[in-house]
Amino acid sequence: MPCHAAVEKKLTKLSPDQDVESAIALLKKNKINSAPVVGEDGGLQGLFSFKGLMRNLIPVSVAMTDGIKVDIKVGAAPGVAKRLGRVKPLKVSEIMDKKVMTVSPDDPLWEGVSLLTSHGGPLAVVDEKNKFLGLITYSSMLTELESMQDSAE
Repeated sequence: MPCHAAVEKKLTKLSPDQDVESAIALLKKNKINSAPVVGEDGGLQGLFSFKGLMRNLIPVSVAMTDGIKVDIKVGAAPGVAKRLGRVKPLKVSEIMDKKVMTVSPDDPLWEGVSLLTSHGGPLAVVDEKNKFLGLITYSSMLTELESMQDSAE
């Protein structure tokens, strides 16, 4: 069975020009943690996720001259909340993850399972021209595997 069989049926897509605030609202409304960012040409540009958003809110580590990294910690949550306020008007394209794990629609399903377990999810399904075809989540993969299991019985 190929990977395209496991794509999420209900899919929320975001535009790269959409503001972060509306993207957050859309993810919350649909009770999802991430969504693909797709350009007008249908090409996958990245993945917007709550995890990536949070990564943009924490202070940046400072490298010392001897190469040891030390985390600079802010003593209170208001600093992080202020960062969120500054991030909300930005475009999704400014904070999305540009490196997205992808599979071809014809890749075997086991490869999708392997990538989900080794790199995490979701996985974007794209064709040879990077046209976005769908998203494989842990849930959609399990649904497909259960369906295969039921039909084998």
